[in-house]
Amino acid sequence: MGRKSIAEIFYEEVKKDYEEKTGSWIVVYDFMRMKANSNFWANITRVKNLVGEGSLIQNSVYKTPSKRGAITVLRLARHYGAEAIMYRAEVIDI
Repeated sequence: MGRKSIAEIFYEEVKKDYEEKTGSWIVVYDFMRMKANSNFWANITRVKNLVGEGSLIQNSVYKTPSKRGAITVLRLARHYGAEAIMYRAEVIDI
């Protein structure tokens, strides 16, 4: 078996009891004065596969129903040098 990716390591470090049944989580990040490492994008895809859901709303915003997945993306962004923040979101139809 090969080495684990940083996404898998971060995901496994987050407690499973962080999961909640309702709501969405949004991670907003910005790579100030630098381009995101290609490994960052590969690890974002790995998180999506680990969680089973999640998507990039735009290049600097990731949305997922998994708090565990959101924390993993937050840690990845910071690991690769981005400023990042995580929000709990509720969709409101008007």
